[in-house]
Amino acid sequence: MGQMGNNSITDLKPKLSDFRTEVLQGLMKNPKETHPKFLYDERGSNLFDRITGLEEYYPTRSEIEILEKQGLGIADYIGERSTIIELGGGNGSKGSILLRSVRSPTEYILVDISRDALELAVENISSKYPGLQVKGVCADYTNYDVMAGLGIAGRKSIVFLGSTIGNMEPGEASQFIANCRKIMSGGDTLTIGVDLKKDTGKLERAYNDSSGITAEFNENLIERINNTFGCHIEKSAFRHHAFYNAEKGRIEMHLESTKDQAISLDGVAVNFRKGETIHTENSYKYSLADFVKKLEDAGLGSVVYWTDSGGNFALFSAKA
Repeated sequence: MGQMGNNSITDLKPKLSDFRTEVLQGLMKNPKETHPKFLYDERGSNLFDRITGLEEYYPTRSEIEILEKQGLGIADYIGERSTIIELGGGNGSKGSILLRSVRSPTEYILVDISRDALELAVENISSKYPGLQVKGVCADYTNYDVMAGLGIAGRKSIVFLGSTIGNMEPGEASQFIANCRKIMSGGDTLTIGVDLKKDTGKLERAYNDSSGITAEFNENLIERINNTFGCHIEKSAFRHHAFYNAEKGRIEMHLESTKDQAISLDGVAVNFRKGETIHTENSYKYSLADFVKKLEDAGLGSVVYWTDSGGNFALFSAKA
């Protein structure tokens, strides 16, 4: 990875998605879909930050409760003098809570595809822990070659907070865990935040908040399509629709067409029937037993977990 200063960023120039191409391809499919990453442009990310503070949206609050109350147990499991590698850590706020408890970490490495988020997180953690060596790597952490190329000597603790694992299809999630396992040596740990299966009403309220911010977050995709393609889809032409699909164990977010309509994107006509949807995001929920099995199937052992007081969310840790 090359020598870095005490606190610095290495930019591996990850290949960024071409919104234009991928969205057009997704809208030509049947059923129509777009990748959830496209919800997180600057405005989308700001809206999501607001969602995490809502009364109905429990995951962020629940995970923070676990980090604050179970920090010592998690730190005992991780052990001392370990290099902590946090994947997709946003602004670093949750990682900095974890660091209160971890004993004598060797260094803290943040890996994120967003350079802006990375700069913020490195600055945030460095200011709270001035004696700690903090490094940022701008890269796609789902890419095995990138992770294998980090070349970290000594004990490693990979940390993946925020229930992002739920946005991956189950096969992708298993592959991601298997890739983490491949770069781990004996005694290294993997810690993952997971949203748990629960009452359907509670799940659906979390994605249909009374203040309408999740709807705004989802509908912002239409705004982004308008800005990118220079088209003029009316705000009222699509509405937010989110529900729990019990059979698949996931919340599905859709944008539903409120009428028969045709939109032109770069000269390509995309037709919608009234009620037809664009599937914008899945958020898979797991039972404790399901996720323990997922970790064990990837060749990890000594699985432990901690839940919040409401039993809504869990942090799992496993060892190579």
